[in-house]
Amino acid sequence: MSDIDIYDVSVGTYMAGVTSLVNILKKAALQPDADTLPSAKLIDDMQPLSFQVQSVSNTVSKSLKWVIGTEVESWEDNETTMEQLIERVEKTLAMLKSIDPKALEGRESAEIKLSHGTFTGKQFIFSFGMPSFFFHLQTAYAILRMKGVQIGKADYMDSFKGSWDHS
Repeated sequence: MSDIDIYDVSVGTYMAGVTSLVNILKKAALQPDADTLPSAKLIDDMQPLSFQVQSVSNTVSKSLKWVIGTEVESWEDNETTMEQLIERVEKTLAMLKSIDPKALEGRESAEIKLSHGTFTGKQFIFSFGMPSFFFHLQTAYAILRMKGVQIGKADYMDSFKGSWDHS
C-alpha cells in the first residue's frame, strides 16, 4: 500500500468539489428566482446558501493554511448575490490551482496545534478538513435542490471523476 499524497487528498479533492460548486451555482444563477437563493435555507435554524458557500471556501483556505503552515488567500464573508458567490468560488478554485504540490511535501506528519487539539497534517485533513468541506458542499447542493434548481447527482459527482489520477 502506498503512502497517501496529501496534495492529492487535500488540494485535488478540494479542486474537484469546488469545481462542482461553481457548476451548480452557475446553473442556479439561471433560475428566475436566483436573487432569493443566497438567503435560502433548508430549515430555519440552519445557515443560508451564502454561508454554506463561504464555508466551503473558508474550509479550503484555513485547512491549507494550517497544513502548509503559511498564509493562503482568503476573503471576507460578504457575498449577498449569486454572482458574488460564483466569483468567490472561482477565486477559491484559482487559489487551489496556484498551490505548488511541493508546499505540501512531508506535511502529512507536520504538527498542527489548534484550540481544539493537536493533529498531524494527515489527521487534520481527514478529521476536520474533509468532513467540514463535504458538509458545507452537500448542504449547498441540498439547498439548491430544495429550491427547485435542476441539478442531479452527476452535477455533484462529475468533477470528482479522475480527480486523483495525476499520471
